[in-house]
Amino acid sequence: MKRFSTLYLVSSLLTLSLSHAAVPFQLTDSSPGSAEFRERFLGNYGMLSELEPSVSVQDKPLFVRVEPFLRNNPQQAIQVLESALNNESSPAFRFLLGSLYYQTSRYGQAEQNLRMAVKAFPDFRRAYRTLGLIYVQNNRYPEAITAWLKVISLGGGDAQSYGLLGYAYLTEGKYQSALSAYQMARMFKPDSVDFRRGEAQSLLETGQYRQAAALFEELIAEQPTVPDTWLLQANTFLQLERYDEAIANLEVVHSMGAGSRDSRFLLGNLYLRAENYRPALQAYQAGLAQPGELNVTSALKPLDYLIGRGLIAESRVYLQDLQQRLPATLTPEQQDQLALAEAQIERRSDDSAAAMAVLKPLVERNPLQGEALLLIAELELEAEHYEEAVFYLQRAQSLPEHKVDALVALGRLEVARDDFAAALKHLRAAQEIEARTGVARYIRSIEQAL
Repeated sequence: MKRFSTLYLVSSLLTLSLSHAAVPFQLTDSSPGSAEFRERFLGNYGMLSELEPSVSVQDKPLFVRVEPFLRNNPQQAIQVLESALNNESSPAFRFLLGSLYYQTSRYGQAEQNLRMAVKAFPDFRRAYRTLGLIYVQNNRYPEAITAWLKVISLGGGDAQSYGLLGYAYLTEGKYQSALSAYQMARMFKPDSVDFRRGEAQSLLETGQYRQAAALFEELIAEQPTVPDTWLLQANTFLQLERYDEAIANLEVVHSMGAGSRDSRFLLGNLYLRAENYRPALQAYQAGLAQPGELNVTSALKPLDYLIGRGLIAESRVYLQDLQQRLPATLTPEQQDQLALAEAQIERRSDDSAAAMAVLKPLVERNPLQGEALLLIAELELEAEHYEEAVFYLQRAQSLPEHKVDALVALGRLEVARDDFAAALKHLRAAQEIEARTGVARYIRSIEQAL
């Protein structure tokens, strides 16, 4: 097992996976379906903009026929327009029909008509705006970015356009662009929860941790029961090395009944770093007890850390809990990791025979398991079974990723046998492959002794 060195921080948990399949957060006051923006949309049916296609005298009777149905009976309005439009109709009516389809959540037909409108009138700003709404609501964020940039370039820069542009950028992982868009959006609507949260996440992703932490603090003060905000602020605290505050945030999240297996493992890591071993074990156990499918690779990491810290009693407790929750089928690598962990626990409990009983079948099953070969060699060396130790170390030496460790172990073995010349040969060979400060000191001490 590898020694515990750096704290395992599950940053993917806290910074959110931003992809086409996942969004950074659920929109609230800037959602296309929010009351404010819905009212704005319903006021979008007028034909008064001098920047957009006009309606001829011949077309006005159609608008008069359809206008009474626009707000309260969109389906009837659609039927009137569908029966009257042809390829020569004004793009204003294509926009109107596309908007009605959007209002009734028939996004494919809405997009088709809106695209016809902008093809006939390339600067049709309101048509691009509605296309932008469609793309956001259907998670088509690259297309949403293009649409909102077009709206803004045509003079439509406002809270909605900059806010949803920022959201699309954030979802696509374009954090600096998202930050710029959200800062513009807040000029129009500074108190928006969505805009502040989007800006805070963008600050976090661009490494501006203090500003992000302060903005998350503002959001928490206003809405203290939103777990994600506490989690995101915890991530800023991790980046700022304010570990106690990160622990406090995670405890708040878990007290709400929120969080996940990974957040509990992260809490355990933080307690372990602070040498608070009992709450660390409790957090790890709570992580194992979380419902849902167990990720065995992630669940093995706390075991590695506990053993690396020499917490053998805690390691044994965690291993027992883990074994009760393991799936029926494990990969060969996972089987090896479990066996190595068990052998380490037995060895550090001064039960070499029990450790050997685990390790021997392991190397028979997997002759190339270098960590097991090295551990068996250490046990043989401790028992002064030098020839057996050499046998296993030579096997480990043939594995490139374990060659240096095997050579160093051979050097220690030869020192135990008082063959200092042979020891120096092995240690110098190890240093030629990978220079290590500790090995260099060991070589100097042998040379001085000679």
